[in-house]
Amino acid sequence: MSNKIEDKIEYYPFDDLKVELLCDFYSDMNDLYEFCDDMVNLYKKEECCTLGSEKYSALIEDEVFLIEDIASAACKILQQHGTIIKAFRQCREKRESKKREQTKPRKE
Repeated sequence: MSNKIEDKIEYYPFDDLKVELLCDFYSDMNDLYEFCDDMVNLYKKEECCTLGSEKYSALIEDEVFLIEDIASAACKILQQHGTIIKAFRQCREKRESKKREQTKPRKE
């Protein structure tokens, strides 16, 4: 089960980002997740089909078309949400920096 968009926004309360931007970002992320989930399901169905059958051909074609959808959704996220991606990158860098400082041996 995925967390609700509202819960995700509360977990990462970026002071300098508008809530609407985060809602759009998480909504686009959910769309991408759904496409990827569809790809996994198609792949599982493909494994059960006879190579060369009409059903197999249709599944392969569906996978190919879905790749276009996944690429399009990913490009949209990169183009429209660069600021948010940068903010998440900075969060990770800060967290990892704090972690390194906490585990750093202390000089006596």
